[in-house]
Amino acid sequence: MDTWTRIEHAGFYPKLAARALRRALGGEEPLATVCQLDAAFDRGSMFRHLTIASLTRSVLVHLHIDELEDGRAGVATGIYSIDQIRAMSTFEAVESPEVLGTDEKVTELSVSIDMGGIRRTDIEPLQCDDPQCLGDHGYSAQTVPDDLSLRISAAADGEDVLAEAQHFVNELTALVGTHHGH
Repeated sequence: MDTWTRIEHAGFYPKLAARALRRALGGEEPLATVCQLDAAFDRGSMFRHLTIASLTRSVLVHLHIDELEDGRAGVATGIYSIDQIRAMSTFEAVESPEVLGTDEKVTELSVSIDMGGIRRTDIEPLQCDDPQCLGDHGYSAQTVPDDLSLRISAAADGEDVLAEAQHFVNELTALVGTHHGH
């Protein structure tokens, strides 16, 4: 399924998703795209969100659309040069590994991509062991890379989405190798 049909098929604000992705791609057509619709639960409410990772020869676009409490949608877009990608790792769960190369079946694929450009800082208030204490103990902070991580499974996302994710990983692997001189 092509990118635009996949976005329409996901059914989660498809016009908004397509508009944001077209803008981020700057007129280029993607080589590969993964779309994953998921749900999260927060304070007793369910919120849907759509993650799109789309790849051209020069950029990787990470688009994330969140359903917000008041009926609005939030759209976050990251555009990363292929040269910025520092590393990537994958995990595949394979059914019937003894027949690898003939009838093996990948049932799950996880990919984590170090985008190399943005870091996220998580700040939390420090507390002591006394639950009655009202004192200010300062804060702790942890800075971590803001990686793109996707986990696609045939059972949860469908065989077609898993196949698209495998194609995405194959294209990305080839591009990262080319851009890093391998």
